[in-house]
Amino acid sequence: MLFGSRSSIIPGSIALLLSACGGGGHEDLPIDKVPFTLTIGRLDQDLFHGNGDSLTVRSLKAYATHGEFYRTYIEDILQGAPLDDPRLGIVLTRFTTDPDWVSVQHAADSVLGDLEPQRAQLEGAFKRLKLLFPDSLIPRVIAFNSGFNYGIFPTDSVLGFGVEWFIGKDHPVIGYLAPESFPQYVKDRMRPEMLVPSAVKGWLLVHYTRDIRGADLLTNLVETGKVMVLLEELLPDVDPALRLAYTPEQLAWCEANEYAIWKDLVSKDQLYSRKLEDIGRWMNDGPFTNGLPRESPGHLGEWVGYRMVKSYLDDHGDLTLPQLLAMEDPREILKSYKPR
Repeated sequence: MLFGSRSSIIPGSIALLLSACGGGGHEDLPIDKVPFTLTIGRLDQDLFHGNGDSLTVRSLKAYATHGEFYRTYIEDILQGAPLDDPRLGIVLTRFTTDPDWVSVQHAADSVLGDLEPQRAQLEGAFKRLKLLFPDSLIPRVIAFNSGFNYGIFPTDSVLGFGVEWFIGKDHPVIGYLAPESFPQYVKDRMRPEMLVPSAVKGWLLVHYTRDIRGADLLTNLVETGKVMVLLEELLPDVDPALRLAYTPEQLAWCEANEYAIWKDLVSKDQLYSRKLEDIGRWMNDGPFTNGLPRESPGHLGEWVGYRMVKSYLDDHGDLTLPQLLAMEDPREILKSYKPR
């Protein structure tokens, strides 16, 4: 990579509810009554398409348009140079004129266009979030070209995403990515339809989970499961496999083997383990889950947690999502989970 080591939180890889909304039923959420319009800032095009402006002028305009997120982009996402470093112009010139990165940007422009379908989906998702959590912050959404460093980058107030991560798994540019850094299961997710579920999931994982560092596997399962249930509520029309970053075949395998998955987990006494290797086996990404058939997906704990939380909601139909997210004892949720 031109700008530092590759990293991404593309999943695969986290207030009061209006009483009328109850504990579920996304069809009941009147999103057309939420008074805001979401826009997507195009930092990628601001830098790569200068309309005759010099790189210095483009950079100054980008800072004026995108504020401190532009500093985050330059210093943390591109890992190029400090914003006030006189060498920044050289770094940006090298990036925006390099034939490879220009080709990547052209691919994003061609495949994603004006991002209107994704903008509309994101707007609907955050309108639903606002209905469920009236005090929630709606992020500014900014598209950038990260040089394949980051796919999703949420901050306190901005949800950023790298356009180059969603140009299509069969695009020639994707084929050039080194397999040791970009294994095939990662490349397979680089599709336009993965952009919205990946972005919303990234925002939720950062802003709607408790700090569970040092907690046991059960806590990790349940906290992630809460996010997956909320994601389902925000994106009801998105294929469940896309929300999970699974293939349809992997999701079908999970559904057909739910009891066997659970038996493997509990028989190895991992449910209450705090060992990083036990937690990582279930929560980390990969082509499959170690110790299970190769048909299994990675980050399988995401699906197990989702099933746990869904079972609890089925048993407690009057529970609101804010009440669910506020629950701190995962063992209470575990009581409802009886896979067969």
